[in-house]
Amino acid sequence: MKHKKQHYIPQSYLESWCDPDTPDRQTPYVWQFTKDGANVRKKAPSNIFYEKDMYTIKLTDGSRSLILEQGLSELESKFCNIRRTKLENESELSIFDRIIICGFIAAMHARTKAQSNHLSQQWGEALKKMEMMMKWAEQASPQEKLAMADTSINHGREGGGLSYEEVKKLASEPIKHMLLPMITVETPELCKLDFAVIQTTSTPGFITSDAPCVWFDPEACKRPPFDQTPGLIYPTIEITLPISPNQMILLNRSAINGYLPSTDDERLVDELNRRTRFNAHEYFIVNKNVKREFWFDPGIEPEDSWRKTHKNVEDD
Repeated sequence: MKHKKQHYIPQSYLESWCDPDTPDRQTPYVWQFTKDGANVRKKAPSNIFYEKDMYTIKLTDGSRSLILEQGLSELESKFCNIRRTKLENESELSIFDRIIICGFIAAMHARTKAQSNHLSQQWGEALKKMEMMMKWAEQASPQEKLAMADTSINHGREGGGLSYEEVKKLASEPIKHMLLPMITVETPELCKLDFAVIQTTSTPGFITSDAPCVWFDPEACKRPPFDQTPGLIYPTIEITLPISPNQMILLNRSAINGYLPSTDDERLVDELNRRTRFNAHEYFIVNKNVKREFWFDPGIEPEDSWRKTHKNVEDD
C-alpha cells in the first residue's frame, strides 16, 4: 500500500545533514545520536523519523485519505526550494516566502512524535475524567444529576462541549485531528515576529533533532512556575529551527532581523545546539560523528530565578 511510511521529520529537510564525506556509491547518511549521546549510528534520512500512516485519515467507507500527507509534502517542497534558492544565497525574502517558512516552522512544531505523545496524554486525561463522570451518572440519582448539571463534563453536544467519541479520537490519534488547526492558528502569529537567519562556517555547525523547533525564553525562570512555559505573549520569546549545518532561523521580538554575518564563535553555536539537544525527544542529528560535552551541560540556575528569590516561600 502506497504512502504508509510517513515521516514526522521530513526526509528532504534532513538531507542537509548528510555527511559530506559519505563514500562514493554509498547512500548518503546522517549521524543519529541518542539524546544522551551514549549511542550513535549512520542512517539514511529515508530510514528514520517515520511511522506508518501517521497522517492517514481512514474514511467510513474503508478508504484512506492522504490529504494531510500530501499537504505536508507540498509545504516541504516549497520550503526546500526557498532554502536552496533564497536562504542559502542570503537573498531577500518575499512576503510569500515568509509565510511558507513560518508555515513550515509551525508544522515542524506540531507534527512530531513528541507533540503527538504530549497531546495524546492531555486528551487521555480528559477522556478518563469523562469516563469517570459517565460512570458516576449511571449510578447517580436524578437530584444528584441536576445538582451537577452546571459543573460536570458534558459528553454530548449540549453546551458546545466535545462528545465522548470525539475526545476518544483526539486521545488516540491527536495529530490527525489537530495538525491542520494548529498550523493554521500558529502560522500567522509566527509571521508577526522578527525574522533572522544565524549563520556559521564552524564544524560541525548546527545540529538538528526529532523535535527541532525549539521555543525558548531566557527570562522564563524569573517568572512564577505556572508562567514559565515559553509563549508568544512574552517579549523575550525565541523560536529556533536549524535549517542546515550552516544556518538556523531565529524568530524573536528583539528586533533581530535579516541574515546575520557568518560566525565562527563556537560558544554561540554550542549554546544554540544545546537548546536543540535538550529539546530532542529521542535523537539528535549531526552531519559528522561529533558531539560536544557542552551540549549536555544543564547550566547554572541564575541567582535571580523565581525559585531562588522565592526560596522562603517554597520552604513554607
